[in-house]
Amino acid sequence: MGFAALVASSAIVLGYIAWVTRGQLASSAQAIIEAERSGISQTYAREGIKGARSLVANDLRVPGPLVVMIQGKDGAILAGNLQHWPESLVADGRYWRSRLTRTGALRSEPFAMIASRLAGGARLLVGRSLEEEERLTATLTTSMIGAVGLAVVLAGTISLVLTRMIDERVQRIADVASAVAGGDLSRRVEVDADSWREGDAFDRMGVALNAMLARIESLLDELRALTDGLAHDLRSPLTRMKARIDRMARADLISGSDVLAVGAEADALLAMLDNSLEITRIEAGIGRENFADLDLAALVTDLAEMYEPLAEDNGVRLTANAPEKVPILAHRELLGRAVSNLIDNALRYGSSGGSIEVSAVTTDEGTQLTVADNGPGIAITNREDALRRFGRLDTARSVNGAGLGLSLAAAIARLHGGRLTLAGNNPGLRVIIDMPTNIAH
Repeated sequence: MGFAALVASSAIVLGYIAWVTRGQLASSAQAIIEAERSGISQTYAREGIKGARSLVANDLRVPGPLVVMIQGKDGAILAGNLQHWPESLVADGRYWRSRLTRTGALRSEPFAMIASRLAGGARLLVGRSLEEEERLTATLTTSMIGAVGLAVVLAGTISLVLTRMIDERVQRIADVASAVAGGDLSRRVEVDADSWREGDAFDRMGVALNAMLARIESLLDELRALTDGLAHDLRSPLTRMKARIDRMARADLISGSDVLAVGAEADALLAMLDNSLEITRIEAGIGRENFADLDLAALVTDLAEMYEPLAEDNGVRLTANAPEKVPILAHRELLGRAVSNLIDNALRYGSSGGSIEVSAVTTDEGTQLTVADNGPGIAITNREDALRRFGRLDTARSVNGAGLGLSLAAAIARLHGGRLTLAGNNPGLRVIIDMPTNIAH
């Protein structure tokens, strides 16, 4: 389709050029004929046939494309370089085209001419040879045909090369898609890493596809981790529940402590499933419709005050560092839940350090929320695992929990367009949530 359009447009442009050129040549010839006819007519009117004959002789003395003829009322040729008046030519002042043979010429030539009446019944014919114009037109036509042929060849070659290049690029993308569909989630589209921002549409599409594939791979890794975590972490409470139920069945009695223990295990399982479901909902983007303006500094201060008695019971000093108002567009309940989970984790794993600080500040890049403790912290090599669902480290297995607190906080950060990172606090751990400026008011 594109090839045919290119050829058609080239032919139309060249045809238009030929049409304009012919029109210009015709206009030029008519202007010359009209000037000559006017001069002879005026001379004839002033000086009669003698003056007109002299003017015609002077004009024809120099060889050129001009043809002139003055014919008397009786049909005699009074002046000019034609031997007879052309048949069917009427002296009505209109332009005619015909082939004429000038006096002394061996062959006829194409002429544009005009014939008009003079005083006394004489007739005047003035014409100009079109042989040069026709030769130029023929040359132009041949050139245009050659140009169209060359355009067809070039367009065909370029189309073939472009089609092959596009097919190769598309095939590479199709090969990656087929490999991913076959289960190889590590495959990526090859992109020029140094210049993709200035690259073509295929490079930009490749970058977008690679980002999508990386996200899919990450989600599937999380799904595997979720499955493994559920299988591992649900085994212990279910085993304990089954043991208590079997013991009650064998003893044929139900003690209050056993009922409470079974209830506690059931509550833990429900909380684990609720948190896992909540993370899935947040990862799906559910909750953005409830974003509203809030002061993050006030939220941090309120939560610190709420957790302060619990921190004192654990011998920990909990402080809030939010000296200025930090406006942000956010989901208040979810963001509050993220902060609560981070404070809970700090109390559970970092209380040995004796102090926890919660802060909220506005930075050049956006808004930053931090929960820092002075406990044992998390080794750099284990921080990525700690952010996975059910990503409980070996050192945390002895403490109640399902390994979902950091995962939930990280999901809430992503919902707000930010990210959660873990850093050292020398000693201890700093959990940082950075949110971009484009969502802050």
